[in-house]
Amino acid sequence: MKQFLTAALVVAAITARDVAAQPPSLGYLNPSAALPGQATDLTLLGGNLASPTTVWSNMPGAKIELAPGIDGNGAKADQVVYRFTLPAETPVGIYGLRLATGKGGSNLRLVMVDDLASVGDNGNNKTMPAAQPVNVPTAVDGACEAESYDFYKFTATAGQQISVEVVARRLGSALDPVVRLLDAAGRELAYSDDEPGIGADCRFTHQFASPGDYYLEVRDIRYQGSPNHRYRLRIGNFPLVNTPFPLGAPKGSTPKLAVAGPAAAAVAPMNVTVPAEFSGGQLPMAVKFPQGQGSSPLTLIASNSPEQVEFEPNDTPETATTIAAAWSVSGRLHAAKDRDYYEFPAKKGERLVFAGRTRSIGSPSDLFLRIYNAAGGLLVEAEDAGTEEGAINFTFPEDGTYRLMVEDLLHRGGPEHCYRIEIQPYRAGFTLAVEAEKYDVPRSGVFTAKVTSARRDYNGPITLSVAGAGDGFVLANNVIPEGKNETVMSVTVPARLEPGQLHTIQIIGQAKIGEAEVRSMASTLAALRKEWNGLPYPPAALDGLVGLGVGPVFGDFFQLAVEPSPVPFAQVAGAASFNVKATKSNGFDDVITLAVDGLPPGVTATVAPIAKGQPQATIQLAGPGSLAEGDYRFRVIGSASFQNQPKQVIVDSAVLRVVRPFEVSIAPAGPVKRGANQKVKLTVARTAAAAGAVTLRLKNLPSGMNAPAEITLAEGKNEIEVEIAAAVEAPLGDIGISAVATTKVKEKQVTIESPIVALAVVQ
Repeated sequence: MKQFLTAALVVAAITARDVAAQPPSLGYLNPSAALPGQATDLTLLGGNLASPTTVWSNMPGAKIELAPGIDGNGAKADQVVYRFTLPAETPVGIYGLRLATGKGGSNLRLVMVDDLASVGDNGNNKTMPAAQPVNVPTAVDGACEAESYDFYKFTATAGQQISVEVVARRLGSALDPVVRLLDAAGRELAYSDDEPGIGADCRFTHQFASPGDYYLEVRDIRYQGSPNHRYRLRIGNFPLVNTPFPLGAPKGSTPKLAVAGPAAAAVAPMNVTVPAEFSGGQLPMAVKFPQGQGSSPLTLIASNSPEQVEFEPNDTPETATTIAAAWSVSGRLHAAKDRDYYEFPAKKGERLVFAGRTRSIGSPSDLFLRIYNAAGGLLVEAEDAGTEEGAINFTFPEDGTYRLMVEDLLHRGGPEHCYRIEIQPYRAGFTLAVEAEKYDVPRSGVFTAKVTSARRDYNGPITLSVAGAGDGFVLANNVIPEGKNETVMSVTVPARLEPGQLHTIQIIGQAKIGEAEVRSMASTLAALRKEWNGLPYPPAALDGLVGLGVGPVFGDFFQLAVEPSPVPFAQVAGAASFNVKATKSNGFDDVITLAVDGLPPGVTATVAPIAKGQPQATIQLAGPGSLAEGDYRFRVIGSASFQNQPKQVIVDSAVLRVVRPFEVSIAPAGPVKRGANQKVKLTVARTAAAAGAVTLRLKNLPSGMNAPAEITLAEGKNEIEVEIAAAVEAPLGDIGISAVATTKVKEKQVTIESPIVALAVVQ
């Protein structure tokens, strides 16, 4: 009987693994650019970079492979070298890059394609006398130290023209750069900080009157610095451009484009083909001087509708350019205080949206928009605010002719002050944003994504899906409910996505509004701005591309054990209880939900979870008291979530042992002699159902042997000794005796007899 009361552990088989695999992180690249038409080795620096599996980039046609011939390449945690081989036609510009290891994917870093060859900052160039010599044309990759300067020395000839550009914030750097051109005596010849159209970066052109040595000084405007205050200093003879003009062209067209910018006059108009099947919204381009050194990037908006342009003069209402609503129009504020007017018809009740595009596509203008009626009465106006660009959403009160006025908020103007007004019929709908630009998920694991919506006259449900990595994703909470603006979507990735893989996904929202199916991709702009030190206008081609890195299977973080084992289930009482004990690990200490499965028919379990901070929970069983004795296997299932990863542990070898509510046994201390006494131990093995006092008596004593007629074993006691007296005439030899025990079980008297044992009577 002691066997089924002896405690033992039944533990689920668990393989120990690291619970939180550490994905790679990228700090910066050195150099920060790859050259088109050849191979460039880029060193990626950061953390957890050992054993990389792949690199992703949106550089068109790029071949990216681990650079050969470097000892230990791919084995270091802080850096790895990759070889980028690009087609010669790859446009100069800024692209994105991620790295993956078997533990997940990295953050998104920005990288240039540049046709200026790279050299590195030597780190010893903190004064003019120690300036680092460079040959023009070139590009220098460096980093500013706090309260310090970087100096570069080069030689120019009389009449030579150079362009100087610092690309820092546009690469996501923390640096707010300023650059100065100095002659050999230290006199300032040119200065640049926060140039219009390129944000916090700086650039200028200069033509030298006399030959000699000249110096460039680069520093942070706030005198801050760190290894992450990085820059790419470009020196050559390249145009300083902002935008093409017109700023957009229909897909499938071959527009003739001019170039707008502070140093773009020598760039001839050019014909550009916009592919009919172009999937993006912006087409990267590059321009250079006919005999120049280095190129400059541009972006052309690829549209799905016809484009219109302004015709000068249109700076008065009477000379307004006639346009068609629902098309886009490109214009230019040619001089300070210039205003452009556009005339268009509208119907009563017609609702149109006029959205300005300038700073997000490289123009320096901050637009101010107004709409007037035919009599010159002001109806509505809008201006830029923060990173948002001006837009008017207006319902026209009557049929008639209306005019749109466009000007710079600060009344600035010039050839580079180009703008685009996108005019579209208003449609109810929504926009979406996701809070992160990448997720790392264990194999077959789960990630959660908070998705928010901004609604436009639509209050119904928005169904979310995941695109870009095939089928098999299981989604939960993937509906933004009616009247709500957010949800935290849970995504379980399919097992076919293996550790080390890197995928690019999009989160898509869909709703039926009236008769129209409306789709919208969730933006990642807020996350990218945070990742790239507040860069106000990240490359539009990267918006909405969410990185998905796959790591190893998530390690177990708790174990379960059942005790006692087997679990005694008392007949008559029809009840039992047992404990489920948890061994928590790897920092997990949350709730574990329990369930019991596979119990005998009629037996039910009252289950409570293992609470947060607690090591165990007690489960109560109840069922018929008439179950036949024997062993019954059942399962205990524990479920919990840690770091968003659900886990289930099963104890599938638990045993329910149906037993009598108590057992009694008898054990003589030895043979009894005629004419003497001997002790006999009576033992009661109880279940919880038989905890009260027990009445005992001996049975089958022959003539000549005597014992107490009745013995009481008090509550809480399990054994007692009784003396048997043998008379001189008692029969010799072995006699069989037993013990009979009686107690109450659930208010019912239950009597159980022990097995018969032999008691020897000797002379």
